[in-house]
Amino acid sequence: MSDLPFVLVVVLPFLGALLVWVSRVLGGGKAAPYVALGTGGVTAAVAVSAVPWVHGGQAAFGLAVDGLGFFVALASSLLGALVLLYSLGYMAHERDASRYYSLVLLTIGSVNGLTLSGNALIMAAFWMACSTLTCQLVGFNRENPDAPACAKKALVFGRASDLLLLLGIGLLYYGSEAGGFGLAEIAGALPGATSALIAPGAYAIMLAAMVRSAQIPLHVWLPGAMEAPSSASALLDAATVMNAGVYLVMRFYPVLRSIPGWASTVMWTGGLTILASALMALYANDIKKMLAFSTMSQLGYMFFAVGTGAILGAQFHLMSHAIFKTLLFLAAGSVVHSTGTRDMNLLSGAASRMPVTGAAFLVGVMGLSGVPFMSGFFSKDMVLAGALAGHQYGALALAGFGAVLTVVYSWSSYIRVFRGNPSRVVRGAAEAPLSMEIPMVILAILTAFSWMSIGIGSGELQRTVPGLGIHTISPLYLVEETFGSAAFFISLIALALGFLIVRKRREVFGWLEAHATGLVSACKEGFYLDRLFVLPEGGPRQSRRSARRR
Repeated sequence: MSDLPFVLVVVLPFLGALLVWVSRVLGGGKAAPYVALGTGGVTAAVAVSAVPWVHGGQAAFGLAVDGLGFFVALASSLLGALVLLYSLGYMAHERDASRYYSLVLLTIGSVNGLTLSGNALIMAAFWMACSTLTCQLVGFNRENPDAPACAKKALVFGRASDLLLLLGIGLLYYGSEAGGFGLAEIAGALPGATSALIAPGAYAIMLAAMVRSAQIPLHVWLPGAMEAPSSASALLDAATVMNAGVYLVMRFYPVLRSIPGWASTVMWTGGLTILASALMALYANDIKKMLAFSTMSQLGYMFFAVGTGAILGAQFHLMSHAIFKTLLFLAAGSVVHSTGTRDMNLLSGAASRMPVTGAAFLVGVMGLSGVPFMSGFFSKDMVLAGALAGHQYGALALAGFGAVLTVVYSWSSYIRVFRGNPSRVVRGAAEAPLSMEIPMVILAILTAFSWMSIGIGSGELQRTVPGLGIHTISPLYLVEETFGSAAFFISLIALALGFLIVRKRREVFGWLEAHATGLVSACKEGFYLDRLFVLPEGGPRQSRRSARRR
């Protein structure tokens, strides 16, 4: 088979964005949602059809087609198509919908181009495009007074990650004396290189990835990014852009792991982010910000896995997280769309008015918290098993405690929003339209059963990262290994402790408010890290209006 499908996965979203613009010029944009959905659907279909032809080598137009990059692009294409379908209902009354659909398609295309690029400079160009598009989506709602400042903050941090990536690529290129900027050329030249430029280049790459994936302390742009429409938040946080940082450290891990301290720094960065962001999620009242902090924490698990050498675990968790977190964002968006608020203090009993949305959010919570036989359970277990195999017990303790907190904040949010008697704002709520329900149902099914596709990804990853002991894993082998591992018992203990705290949450949180006021205040204020990065005009401050809608 030719390389045409892989080229189309990158090109089609850009072509679709152009067609959306043409439809806006010629017909006022009425056809834009359907043009975008058609393009997204075709892109997803092409990506799925190309899975058997992933060959682990160079393709046309400088693309590199291997398991590591292609399956990130596959997630971007599939989840992007579902987000576009969801947007038919969510953005139905948006006056500038054609601009939104163009931005979504450009984001999908940029992430696909980034992960399939075989040239470091082309990869950097797509990386920079993601920074610009993130800013545009965060600031999409021009009527929101907080959106401009939040978009500016996202752009400043995005440009910082752009410069760090370019610096890292440049230092690695000159330090290794590679014959070109091809990723394979740089990787081939690095093992024998002794230049003093290589270590700074490696750490610049890591910092660029930390900014993009919102790792502590370079995460402060993320809470404000929740001013984007909920459908766009699902795309940016779960399906596409933030995954790029994890992809970057996975891509460079085989050649940078020998740099003194690099792998351990990636691991500890992930471990600290797991814990700190889970604590912030615990005290978030804005449902979207809770999910944003949760995304930070789960991406922290992926950094943690890369640092311990568990590349398959990192990739597997990236895929499963992309699915269940997209589901959670879309379900949360459905609640926001129907009630007009993101404030969980004003929400309760939503399941009685929105049963499909409530069931979808529940399945997403089960995936996030690692309930057995959900995809998130298997992928998180693989991450923890990697730390055990590497004897990284200190960092493992952070990850284990983070798993307990994940159970607490995820199930607490479900109980607050969907259980109990309907609150005033919920009484008038109605279930989402069919175009919003269908993606949630599909994602719920994938959250439960996508782990059965583990054999496809593990086989291709073996060719991507040779020498790491990765082998093809069947679903049956995965079940046997998981339920017979020490990591399984850590997961069970985390679930049990988490559910116990959820059951006693009023007493536990009341005790903390009374006896650990400093810690509680720090969690509510994001450990005051935002004060380290004050923009000239100050940072965005959430108004009551911004907590409503979007």
